[in-house]
Amino acid sequence: MINGDRLLFSINGHEVPVEEVNEWEFKRLKKNFKFFQKHTDADVSPQVSKWIANKDIQSLNAELVRIKMDMGFDRLRRVLERRCQIGDTVSGFAAKFARGKRKFSITEIYVPHSKLSPEEVMDKITEVMMVRSDAHDAINVGSNPDHYVLLGLTPTIQEVLETTGGSPLPTHFYAHYGDLTGLQSRKSTDYPVELAGAAKDKKGHVIGGMRHQAKKENDGFRFKALVEFPSMVPDSMIKAHQWHLACEFGHWITAILDDVE
Repeated sequence: MINGDRLLFSINGHEVPVEEVNEWEFKRLKKNFKFFQKHTDADVSPQVSKWIANKDIQSLNAELVRIKMDMGFDRLRRVLERRCQIGDTVSGFAAKFARGKRKFSITEIYVPHSKLSPEEVMDKITEVMMVRSDAHDAINVGSNPDHYVLLGLTPTIQEVLETTGGSPLPTHFYAHYGDLTGLQSRKSTDYPVELAGAAKDKKGHVIGGMRHQAKKENDGFRFKALVEFPSMVPDSMIKAHQWHLACEFGHWITAILDDVE
């Protein structure tokens, strides 16, 4: 669960209460537990029903992380393979017929009272996402209930298996940071630091992209998470992914704040 005393969320220029971000996370936690209980032989704690009744997001998150880490990434890939095949096919068609046109899903997070520079913020987030360790693996799958595999394969390439936004199916792709092929967004002039790259499928075809940015603001910093989707994707999914971004970057930023404070 994200602490609203440290982070302020903004979607479409409007402040979003942290309670709404936590509510989104709670709904996705419930959906994921239903999946693991129904479609896998994962050892799920009998306490889950009680935690759901009490809306104990912290315990539910910790249990889901434990399940995913115990299963291991190879097993998670196998369990989700058929669903990913369908999701990847749909994603590929959307990218093909969009002919390079994109829609942007954007969420901003303001962190007051922080001494971290924009460069430090991006470096620390990049380290958690791209540098393998048991601690980082746990943070990455725990930053969003819809994360299954997030692994840095090289210093610039990340394997991603997740359910994006409001999609009913997971997708399996690779984030190529530093490769700006196909990106339609532009770096904002007032943001000095960015982490940008292309999202590619297993065959290397570009299906989208990312452009995350950070800047100093007042006595803290502002982080702008931006993901590019093919223009064929419904607006409802673009909006749903804004909550996905709020959840995952809310957790990632919380993790780096905990590390330095």
